Amino acid sequence: MSLLDSATEMIEKRMEQLNHRIEAEQAEAERKMAEAESEKARADMQTDLKNRTRQLREQLDEAGKQLADAKSASESRLQEIMDSLKGK
Repeated sequence: MSLLDSATEMIEKRMEQLNHRIEAEQAEAERKMAEAESEKARADMQTDLKNRTRQLREQLDEAGKQLADAKSASESRLQEIMDSLKGK
C-alpha cells in the first residue's frame, strides 16, 4: 500500500470516527434532554451539545483539509501527515 493510500485510509477512518462521535453525542443529549425536569436544564444541555458538536465538526473539517492536502502532497509531506495522524 502506498503512503498516499495509507494516509487517505487513516484520514477517512478518522473522519468516520468523528461522524460517529457526533451522532452519539447528539443521541445522548436528546436522551438526557428528554429526561430533564426543567427548561433551564434542557437549555444548558442544548448549549453543551452545541459546543461539543462544534468542536467535533472543527476536527472533522481539519481532517477534510488533511485529506485534500494528502491527495496533492509530496512524499515528505505525506510522511508529515502520517506522523501527525499517529499522534491522534
